Amino acid sequence: MLAKTALFIHRSVGRNLLHDGRVRELLKAAKAPLILDDYDQNIDVLTTESGRTKLGLNFPGGDTRPQDYAAIFSAQRAESSAPILELALSYDRIVIKSCYPNSHITSDEQLEAVKGHYQSIARFFADHATKQLIIVTSPPLVPLKTNPAAARRARILATWLADSKLGQNVSVFNLFDQLAAPESEPGANLLRRPYRRWLPLDSHPNARASREVAPRFVKRLG
Repeated sequence: MLAKTALFIHRSVGRNLLHDGRVRELLKAAKAPLILDDYDQNIDVLTTESGRTKLGLNFPGGDTRPQDYAAIFSAQRAESSAPILELALSYDRIVIKSCYPNSHITSDEQLEAVKGHYQSIARFFADHATKQLIIVTSPPLVPLKTNPAAARRARILATWLADSKLGQNVSVFNLFDQLAAPESEPGANLLRRPYRRWLPLDSHPNARASREVAPRFVKRLG
């Protein structure tokens, strides 16, 4: 069986998941027929089995927000985004994740706008049926970086993504749900206390979180 290829586009939380969670090692141990490369948009570096390469790509908005991905995966994309799209579509599977600041959703209007961005991305992949898209939901925030209403909207978005039928070739890994306290517990919809780092303003999940989530992520990738 020929191995499939996958590109994971992410920022720092994705980097920690890959490294602290030892995702590539888990894929090899599982003998998964998948070659995983990753592009860290925060440092503009593509990592493959051959090494690390700085690409000089120009992301719309300079980030991995849902609207930035929607600008890339669009027939009306800017010419400057063409190299990013060409890179992504050279893989069998494209895995996209927005980082934790995108879980601070300040209004119902913003929530609906973000849903619209994901729907736009899904429509693009409906026209590229030979490719598989995996959406990784944005991680939750620590208490000092959000508020209960915004965190609740982040939960609504993650659940909506996980439950929606976005397309035959679109699936979702609900990272938010993996990392956030349940609504029935104190600190609902915030980063679980055992997964927090020492600094109270740091929303990056700690190494324990990456180790515990990584096997589930690998299962979805495979």
